[in-house]
Amino acid sequence: MNLRETLGRRLLLLDGATGTQLQARGLGSGQTPELWNIERREDMIAIHHSYYAAGADLVLSNTFGVNRLKLRNCPYSVDELVAAALENLRAARDQAGHGWLGVDIGPTGHLMAPMGDLDFDEAVASFSETIRAGAAAGADAVVIETMTDLQECRAALLAAKETGLPVFCSITVDKT
Repeated sequence: MNLRETLGRRLLLLDGATGTQLQARGLGSGQTPELWNIERREDMIAIHHSYYAAGADLVLSNTFGVNRLKLRNCPYSVDELVAAALENLRAARDQAGHGWLGVDIGPTGHLMAPMGDLDFDEAVASFSETIRAGAAAGADAVVIETMTDLQECRAALLAAKETGLPVFCSITVDKT
């Protein structure tokens, strides 16, 4: 049964905090976690596999911060990082023998206009690039998470809808 057919029929378990697992394996403060998709592939596969082995149905790629706005000085392209992330996730899933692949989408790291300098259309374009790369690499779903700005979440959602994949969204709110 594919993911879309499963939705609404039973509870789905998602993975846990990838960042915490990366830190436990040596990711230092200020380092870019997404570089591990290429530079520490075996670690990423092991982390993903541990979530599948623990019973997760949907595990998210290490792409939370992959967008052209955040990674301007990165030695790898968005497409390279996303493709490597999904390849690692697929390897872990294949080892476990079950589960789905989610392309993880986090905030751009910029404030949306008028409070900041990020134009809505530029946000959509940035999210679209990452999400299209995830879909092309075989993601089963798009997971937009930890958004604090509803307009930024909306931009990511519009980009995700272009793929036809199931989309999950979460926002983070505080007292203000």
